[in-house]
Amino acid sequence: MLMALNQELKLRERQLMSQNSVDKVLQETISYLTRVGDATSQLVNVTFLFGVNANESVSGRAHRLKTKHKPWKWVNSTLDFILSQDHCERAYFNDLVRAKKTIAEAEANE
Repeated sequence: MLMALNQELKLRERQLMSQNSVDKVLQETISYLTRVGDATSQLVNVTFLFGVNANESVSGRAHRLKTKHKPWKWVNSTLDFILSQDHCERAYFNDLVRAKKTIAEAEANE
């Protein structure tokens, strides 16, 4: 009986370790896809929308310009409706966080 219990414990431990591995791979995959999405958005912003900041996403630009230009207000509203409420605002602040991180890394290397 003790052997059966030990085998059951080992099996459950392997299952937990396996689930942790799956969770880790899933997190890494989502992180990768998010970075690819950000890079694609930045490429579209510069290439097709003639943006001057290569580090700005379409969504971040839409949020930044929504009060200055009506077409960007429409883009902001559309993206927020399709993707999620306040998506553009979050994207804008993510753009700022990335910029601050780049500046901090540059200052640390000086």
